[in-house]
Amino acid sequence: VSYEGMVPGLTLRARPGETLRVRLDNGLGGQITNLHTHGLHVSPSGNSDNVFVHVEPDESFQYEFVIPENHTSGLYWYHPHHHGNSMQQVAGGMAGAIIIDGELNEVAGIAGLRERLLFLQGPFFGDDGIEYLVNGVQTPAIAMRPGERQCWRIANANANGYYLLSLSGHDFDIISLDGNPLPVPRREDTILLGPGERVGILVVASDAGQYQLRSLAWGDGAQQQDEFLLATAVVMGEPAASSLLPAAVLPLEDLTGAVIDQRRSISFEINSTDPYYTVNGQAFDPDRVDQVVQLGSTEEWLIRNESDEWHPFHIHVNDFQLMAVNGERQPPQYHDTVSLPPRGEIIIRLRFLDFAGKFVYHCHILAHEDFGMMAVVEVVDGDEAATPVAGSSLVEAPG
Repeated sequence: VSYEGMVPGLTLRARPGETLRVRLDNGLGGQITNLHTHGLHVSPSGNSDNVFVHVEPDESFQYEFVIPENHTSGLYWYHPHHHGNSMQQVAGGMAGAIIIDGELNEVAGIAGLRERLLFLQGPFFGDDGIEYLVNGVQTPAIAMRPGERQCWRIANANANGYYLLSLSGHDFDIISLDGNPLPVPRREDTILLGPGERVGILVVASDAGQYQLRSLAWGDGAQQQDEFLLATAVVMGEPAASSLLPAAVLPLEDLTGAVIDQRRSISFEINSTDPYYTVNGQAFDPDRVDQVVQLGSTEEWLIRNESDEWHPFHIHVNDFQLMAVNGERQPPQYHDTVSLPPRGEIIIRLRFLDFAGKFVYHCHILAHEDFGMMAVVEVVDGDEAATPVAGSSLVEAPG
């Protein structure tokens, strides 16, 4: 399965303030589908990023995504999100990149750099066994000149698996996470990228030669993954003029000192009896609202992982600031997807801005999502949010 017969689908580009219009024709031969713009801060209602829309077999639906004037620039992606079919369709190849151009492209030290998109998908099962694809190609070559600094945008568009990225002989300077710029670059020698996550990095080529971009061995038990080759950086030609790593990227709003309107406690669980995958003890029900939130409010969520597996937590429409992981305070950074460690917890802060309506949060291991590890949040513009929904976990913030 694919979009337009291509794996991945077409890369869509837009700028803040523009409107992205997409007609989805369902030719899947019996399956219901729809379209989710992962990470975009757009309306969750009507014909926008509305995952409650069902596009029936042989029917079409016209989507329209109005991108706010102040939208962050970076890498996002699109994929199906019909509950029960998400894993099969994404694992089959239905995914594509969205790039929002803007102020990140204009930062000194980033502007003018050669840009590369690395859209990671797999595993697929080909004639030679298991295949992992980069931009639809198995183990491609990435051309660089000695000393050249390039800007790579990398997306994990895998349905269920992680990537532990390593480039032999090189470090990564991280400049953005899930399309959100960091205040300053952060240097790492490996990057763990869960399903749905994206990262923007700067890479400076070493001396002439070939350097392997690999996913290293990772995980335990059912999530154990072997090491495999993704691509090869081929460094050759005349050395590039030297360039300086930017001392700063872009400022962000730090919610450390924000007034918190409400605090919530949420848990992700794997159970030994049906329902096997739950949020706060309940499997997903599209007709149940699990949290009601006031438009314009700032909330703090404590999210616990009550299982022995990793779960990439993802929420639609509104990105969040990651405050702490297992009690360890984190430097300022925003995400739309972040991994919950086994038997661990995270604290996040979210501002529910601009858009009322219903949307979801869930584990982005799509096998877990399809079997129930997803919940519904509704943002309302009025007094309704003062009354918690039955079954939700809510702690009032101190006055």
